[in-house]
Amino acid sequence: MIKFDRVYFQYDNLPVLKNIDLEIVEGELIVLLGLNGSGKTSLFKMINGLLKPSSGKVFVDGMDTKEEALLWEIRKKVGMIFQNPESQIVGTTVEEDIAFGMENIGVPRDEMIGRVDQVLNFVKMSELKHVEPHRLSGGQKQLLCIASTLAMHPKYMVMDEPTSMIDPISRENILKTIVDLHRLGKTVLFSTHILDEIVIAPRVIYLRNGKIVFDGSPIEVINSVREEFGTSDFIEFQSDLCRRGIIDHFMDVEKLSERLVDLCQSSLKK
Repeated sequence: MIKFDRVYFQYDNLPVLKNIDLEIVEGELIVLLGLNGSGKTSLFKMINGLLKPSSGKVFVDGMDTKEEALLWEIRKKVGMIFQNPESQIVGTTVEEDIAFGMENIGVPRDEMIGRVDQVLNFVKMSELKHVEPHRLSGGQKQLLCIASTLAMHPKYMVMDEPTSMIDPISRENILKTIVDLHRLGKTVLFSTHILDEIVIAPRVIYLRNGKIVFDGSPIEVINSVREEFGTSDFIEFQSDLCRRGIIDHFMDVEKLSERLVDLCQSSLKK
Protein backbone atom coordinates (compact mmCIF):
# COMPACT_ATOMS: atom_id res chain seq x y z
CA MET A 1 0.00 0.00 0.00
CA ILE A 2 1.05 3.59 -0.67
CA LYS A 3 0.08 6.05 2.03
CA PHE A 4 0.32 9.84 2.33
CA ASP A 5 -0.05 10.98 5.93
CA ARG A 6 -0.77 14.73 6.31
CA VAL A 7 1.76 15.63 3.65
CA TYR A 8 2.73 19.23 2.93
CA PHE A 9 5.30 20.23 0.35
CA GLN A 10 6.67 23.59 -0.72
CA TYR A 11 9.26 25.01 -3.11
CA ASP A 12 11.08 28.05 -1.68
CA ASN A 13 8.21 28.80 0.72
CA LEU A 14 5.64 28.41 -2.07
CA PRO A 15 3.02 25.78 -1.06
CA VAL A 16 2.62 23.03 -3.67
CA LEU A 17 0.85 20.22 -1.80
CA LYS A 18 -1.37 20.86 1.20
CA ASN A 19 -2.50 18.32 3.79
CA ILE A 20 -2.53 15.28 1.51
CA ASP A 21 -4.07 12.20 3.13
CA LEU A 22 -4.26 9.34 0.69
CA GLU A 23 -4.18 5.55 0.59
CA ILE A 24 -3.57 3.50 -2.56
CA VAL A 25 -4.25 -0.20 -2.22
CA GLU A 26 -2.40 -2.87 -4.17
CA GLY A 27 -4.17 -3.73 -7.43
CA GLU A 28 -5.89 -0.40 -8.00
CA LEU A 29 -6.04 1.59 -11.24
CA ILE A 30 -6.22 5.29 -10.36
CA VAL A 31 -6.13 8.49 -12.37
CA LEU A 32 -4.89 11.72 -10.80
CA LEU A 33 -6.76 14.55 -12.51
CA GLY A 34 -5.69 18.17 -12.32
CA LEU A 35 -4.95 21.24 -14.36
CA ASN A 36 -1.33 22.23 -15.03
CA GLY A 37 0.25 23.51 -11.82
CA SER A 38 -2.12 21.62 -9.53
CA GLY A 39 0.71 19.56 -7.96
CA LYS A 40 0.33 16.26 -9.83
CA THR A 41 4.01 15.81 -10.69
CA SER A 42 5.16 16.72 -7.18
CA LEU A 43 2.75 14.21 -5.65
CA PHE A 44 3.98 11.44 -7.93
CA LYS A 45 7.65 12.23 -7.32
CA MET A 46 7.07 11.77 -3.61
CA ILE A 47 6.00 8.17 -4.10
CA ASN A 48 9.53 7.02 -4.92
CA GLY A 49 11.41 9.62 -2.90
CA LEU A 50 12.46 11.96 -5.70
CA LEU A 51 10.87 14.67 -3.54
CA LYS A 52 10.53 14.57 0.24
CA PRO A 53 7.59 16.03 2.19
CA SER A 54 8.19 19.35 3.92
CA SER A 55 6.07 17.84 6.67
CA GLY A 56 4.13 14.62 7.03
CA LYS A 57 5.18 11.22 5.69
CA VAL A 58 4.85 9.06 2.59
CA PHE A 59 5.00 5.27 2.98
CA VAL A 60 5.46 2.58 0.33
CA ASP A 61 4.60 -0.83 1.75
CA GLY A 62 5.37 0.56 5.20
CA MET A 63 8.73 2.09 4.18
CA ASP A 64 9.19 5.80 4.89
CA THR A 65 10.42 7.63 1.77
CA LYS A 66 12.42 10.02 3.98
CA GLU A 67 14.70 7.15 5.02
CA GLU A 68 17.67 7.27 2.63
CA ALA A 69 18.61 3.67 3.43
CA LEU A 70 15.24 2.48 2.11
CA LEU A 71 15.20 4.40 -1.18
CA TRP A 72 16.80 1.63 -3.25
CA GLU A 73 14.13 -0.86 -2.16
CA ILE A 74 11.34 1.71 -2.62
CA ARG A 75 12.48 2.57 -6.15
CA LYS A 76 12.58 -1.12 -7.08
CA LYS A 77 8.91 -1.28 -6.13
CA VAL A 78 7.85 1.98 -7.79
CA GLY A 79 8.35 2.27 -11.54
CA MET A 80 8.16 5.88 -12.82
CA ILE A 81 7.25 6.97 -16.35
CA PHE A 82 7.61 10.70 -16.96
CA GLN A 83 5.84 13.10 -19.28
CA ASN A 84 8.77 13.44 -21.70
CA PRO A 85 10.04 10.00 -22.81
CA GLU A 86 13.27 11.55 -24.08
CA SER A 87 14.35 12.09 -20.48
CA GLN A 88 14.28 8.34 -19.76
CA ILE A 89 15.69 6.73 -22.89
CA VAL A 90 19.39 5.90 -22.58
CA GLY A 91 20.07 2.89 -24.83
CA THR A 92 21.39 3.00 -28.39
CA THR A 93 18.73 0.46 -29.45
CA VAL A 94 15.29 -0.44 -28.13
CA GLU A 95 16.66 -3.72 -26.76
CA GLU A 96 19.58 -2.04 -24.99
CA ASP A 97 17.31 0.57 -23.43
CA ILE A 98 15.11 -2.10 -21.89
CA ALA A 99 18.14 -4.04 -20.67
CA PHE A 100 19.75 -0.99 -19.03
CA GLY A 101 17.46 -0.83 -15.99
CA MET A 102 17.60 -4.57 -15.46
CA GLU A 103 21.40 -4.49 -15.46
CA ASN A 104 21.29 -1.87 -12.70
CA ILE A 105 19.19 -4.09 -10.44
CA GLY A 106 21.23 -7.22 -11.15
CA VAL A 107 18.87 -9.32 -13.28
CA PRO A 108 20.81 -12.37 -14.63
CA ARG A 109 21.57 -12.16 -18.35
CA ASP A 110 19.50 -15.20 -19.42
CA GLU A 111 16.48 -13.88 -17.55
CA MET A 112 17.10 -10.41 -18.94
CA ILE A 113 16.88 -11.68 -22.53
CA GLY A 114 13.55 -13.32 -21.80
CA ARG A 115 12.14 -10.24 -20.13
CA VAL A 116 13.11 -8.02 -23.08
CA ASP A 117 11.10 -10.23 -25.43
CA GLN A 118 8.16 -10.41 -23.02
CA VAL A 119 7.76 -6.67 -22.55
CA LEU A 120 8.28 -5.89 -26.24
CA ASN A 121 5.54 -8.35 -27.05
CA PHE A 122 3.33 -6.74 -24.41
CA VAL A 123 3.64 -3.25 -25.96
CA LYS A 124 3.50 -4.72 -29.49
CA MET A 125 6.97 -3.50 -30.50
CA SER A 126 8.81 -6.80 -31.03
CA GLU A 127 9.70 -5.89 -34.62
CA LEU A 128 11.45 -2.73 -33.35
CA LYS A 129 13.85 -4.57 -31.04
CA HIS A 130 17.01 -3.47 -32.87
CA VAL A 131 15.83 0.00 -33.90
CA GLU A 132 17.54 3.13 -32.59
CA PRO A 133 15.17 4.96 -30.19
CA HIS A 134 15.55 8.30 -31.98
CA ARG A 135 13.82 6.73 -35.00
CA LEU A 136 10.68 5.95 -33.00
CA SER A 137 7.55 8.07 -32.99
CA GLY A 138 6.55 9.94 -29.83
CA GLY A 139 4.02 7.28 -28.94
CA GLN A 140 6.52 4.47 -29.53
CA LYS A 141 9.06 6.23 -27.31
CA GLN A 142 6.51 6.38 -24.50
CA LEU A 143 5.70 2.68 -24.98
CA LEU A 144 9.44 1.97 -24.82
CA CYS A 145 9.62 3.75 -21.46
CA ILE A 146 6.70 1.67 -20.23
CA ALA A 147 8.37 -1.52 -21.47
CA SER A 148 11.73 -0.62 -19.90
CA THR A 149 10.02 0.07 -16.57
CA LEU A 150 7.82 -3.03 -16.72
CA ALA A 151 10.86 -5.23 -17.40
CA MET A 152 12.17 -4.44 -13.91
CA HIS A 153 8.99 -5.96 -12.41
CA PRO A 154 7.90 -3.03 -10.23
CA LYS A 155 4.91 -3.50 -7.98
CA TYR A 156 3.58 -0.01 -8.69
CA MET A 157 3.54 1.76 -12.07
CA VAL A 158 3.36 5.56 -11.73
CA MET A 159 2.92 7.58 -14.94
CA ASP A 160 3.08 11.37 -15.03
CA GLU A 161 0.88 12.61 -17.92
CA PRO A 162 2.06 9.84 -20.29
CA THR A 163 -0.25 10.99 -23.12
CA SER A 164 0.43 14.71 -23.11
CA MET A 165 3.16 14.82 -25.78
CA ILE A 166 1.79 12.39 -28.37
CA ASP A 167 -0.76 12.28 -31.19
CA PRO A 168 -4.39 11.10 -30.68
CA ILE A 169 -3.84 7.59 -32.10
CA SER A 170 -0.77 7.02 -29.92
CA ARG A 171 -2.74 8.40 -26.98
CA GLU A 172 -5.35 5.66 -27.41
CA ASN A 173 -2.56 3.04 -27.55
CA ILE A 174 -1.07 4.34 -24.31
CA LEU A 175 -4.45 4.31 -22.55
CA LYS A 176 -5.09 0.75 -23.73
CA THR A 177 -1.65 -0.25 -22.48
CA ILE A 178 -2.45 1.25 -19.06
CA VAL A 179 -5.61 -0.86 -18.88
CA ASP A 180 -3.63 -3.94 -19.97
CA LEU A 181 -1.03 -3.27 -17.24
CA HIS A 182 -3.81 -3.25 -14.67
CA ARG A 183 -5.13 -6.53 -16.05
CA LEU A 184 -1.64 -7.96 -15.55
CA GLY A 185 -2.11 -7.27 -11.85
CA LYS A 186 -0.06 -4.09 -11.62
CA THR A 187 -1.10 -1.22 -9.38
CA VAL A 188 -1.23 1.67 -11.84
CA LEU A 189 -1.45 5.41 -11.22
CA PHE A 190 -1.42 7.93 -14.03
CA SER A 191 -2.03 11.65 -14.13
CA THR A 192 -3.78 13.74 -16.74
CA HIS A 193 -5.40 17.09 -17.42
CA ILE A 194 -7.56 15.56 -20.17
CA LEU A 195 -11.02 14.83 -18.84
CA ASP A 196 -11.87 12.10 -21.38
CA GLU A 197 -9.03 9.95 -20.04
CA ILE A 198 -10.55 9.46 -16.60
CA VAL A 199 -13.08 6.97 -17.99
CA ILE A 200 -10.56 4.10 -18.00
CA ALA A 201 -10.09 4.14 -14.21
CA PRO A 202 -12.57 3.12 -11.51
CA ARG A 203 -11.11 5.71 -9.12
CA VAL A 204 -10.34 9.36 -9.83
CA ILE A 205 -8.45 11.68 -7.49
CA TYR A 206 -9.01 15.32 -8.35
CA LEU A 207 -6.20 17.67 -7.32
CA ARG A 208 -6.80 21.42 -7.30
CA ASN A 209 -4.22 23.97 -6.09
CA GLY A 210 -2.32 21.29 -4.19
CA LYS A 211 -5.35 19.85 -2.39
CA ILE A 212 -7.36 16.71 -2.97
CA VAL A 213 -10.88 18.01 -3.48
CA PHE A 214 -12.47 14.81 -4.75
CA ASP A 215 -11.80 11.08 -4.59
CA GLY A 216 -14.37 8.85 -6.25
CA SER A 217 -15.66 7.40 -9.51
CA PRO A 218 -15.41 9.11 -12.93
CA ILE A 219 -19.15 9.67 -13.16
CA GLU A 220 -19.11 11.42 -9.79
CA VAL A 221 -16.14 13.64 -10.53
CA ILE A 222 -17.54 14.89 -13.85
CA ASN A 223 -20.22 16.88 -12.04
CA SER A 224 -17.55 18.54 -9.89
CA VAL A 225 -15.25 19.71 -12.68
CA ARG A 226 -17.52 20.72 -15.57
CA GLU A 227 -16.87 24.44 -15.19
CA GLU A 228 -13.08 24.09 -14.91
CA PHE A 229 -12.50 21.54 -17.68
CA GLY A 230 -15.55 21.71 -19.89
CA THR A 231 -16.82 18.41 -21.27
CA SER A 232 -16.49 16.67 -24.61
CA ASP A 233 -19.23 15.05 -26.66
CA PHE A 234 -17.84 11.67 -25.55
CA ILE A 235 -18.28 12.53 -21.87
CA GLU A 236 -21.72 14.06 -22.39
CA PHE A 237 -22.85 11.01 -24.36
CA GLN A 238 -21.84 8.67 -21.55
CA SER A 239 -23.42 10.97 -18.96
CA ASP A 240 -26.70 10.77 -20.85
CA LEU A 241 -26.47 6.97 -21.10
CA CYS A 242 -25.94 6.81 -17.34
CA ARG A 243 -28.90 9.10 -16.66
CA ARG A 244 -31.10 6.85 -18.81
CA GLY A 245 -29.89 3.73 -16.99
CA ILE A 246 -28.37 2.23 -20.15
CA ILE A 247 -24.92 2.00 -18.53
CA ASP A 248 -23.99 2.36 -14.88
CA HIS A 249 -20.41 3.60 -15.17
CA PHE A 250 -18.10 5.37 -17.64
CA MET A 251 -16.06 3.26 -20.06
CA ASP A 252 -13.31 3.69 -22.60
CA VAL A 253 -14.24 3.73 -26.28
CA GLU A 254 -13.61 0.02 -26.83
CA LYS A 255 -15.67 -1.13 -23.85
CA LEU A 256 -18.48 1.30 -24.61
CA SER A 257 -18.68 0.08 -28.21
CA GLU A 258 -18.83 -3.54 -27.03
CA ARG A 259 -21.56 -2.68 -24.53
CA LEU A 260 -23.72 -0.89 -27.09
CA VAL A 261 -23.32 -3.73 -29.62
CA ASP A 262 -24.40 -6.24 -26.95
CA LEU A 263 -27.45 -4.11 -26.11
CA CYS A 264 -28.42 -3.84 -29.79
CA GLN A 265 -28.06 -7.59 -30.34
CA SER A 266 -30.12 -8.32 -27.23
CA SER A 267 -32.82 -5.93 -28.42
CA LEU A 268 -32.99 -7.55 -31.86
CA LYS A 269 -33.45 -11.01 -30.32
CA LYS A 270 -36.53 -9.90 -28.37
